[in-house]
Amino acid sequence: MFDGKIPIHWLHSHAYCEYQIYLKYVRGIKMVPTRAMIMGAKRHSVLQVEHKERATEELSVDDALEKAEVEKVLLVAREVPVEWSQLKGKIDEIHFMPDRIIILDDKPNSVAWDSNKVQVWGYCLAFKEQFRPKLPISALLRHRDTQRTVWEEVFTEDHRDKVLIAIERISGIMNGEKEPEPTDNINKCRSCSLNNVCDGKRNMFE
Repeated sequence: MFDGKIPIHWLHSHAYCEYQIYLKYVRGIKMVPTRAMIMGAKRHSVLQVEHKERATEELSVDDALEKAEVEKVLLVAREVPVEWSQLKGKIDEIHFMPDRIIILDDKPNSVAWDSNKVQVWGYCLAFKEQFRPKLPISALLRHRDTQRTVWEEVFTEDHRDKVLIAIERISGIMNGEKEPEPTDNINKCRSCSLNNVCDGKRNMFE
C-alpha cells in the first residue's frame, strides 16, 4: 500500500516513462528482470562487500559530518538510508569531505541520462531535508563497473523543484488523481521490459 513516501528509485522510472509507475505500482504488474538488472544487482552486492571489508569504523551521519569537517578528512559511507516526509530510499555511497558532501549513485551507463539525474537529485533532497547539513551537496553519477565519474553537479534549488514536480505527479498517479502519460519516445518503448503488457503505447505503433 502506498504510504505517501515515494521510494526514490521510482523517480528514475517516472522520468523514463511515468506510465511505468502506473503499470508497476498501481496495477501491480511485475517486471521480468533483464540480464542487465541481474548483473547490476550482483555488482552492487560486490561493491557493498568490498566496502565493508575496507571499513575501519562505524559512525552516524551526524558524526561523519562533524569528523570530516573538524579533522579535514574524507569519509566514505555506503548504503545509507534516508527518509523524509515525501521520499525514502538508500544512497549507494556518500563522500563526507571538509568542504562539501558528495552523494553518488552507481549506474551501468556512461551517459548521464535525465532519469539518472533526477534519481540522484532525489537522494540529495532527502538527505538535505533529513540531516540539514551546512555544507553544499553535490550529486554524482558513477559508472558501476569502471568506477569512473560520469557526471557531477552541485545540488541546487532548481534541481529540488524538478524533484518536487516529479513527486507531485507520482503521488497523483498513485492516488488516482492524475492520468499517467506514456512516453512519446518509441525507442524507450522498444527497450522497456513492460513492452509486451503496456497498453499506453498503443497509439505510437498505430
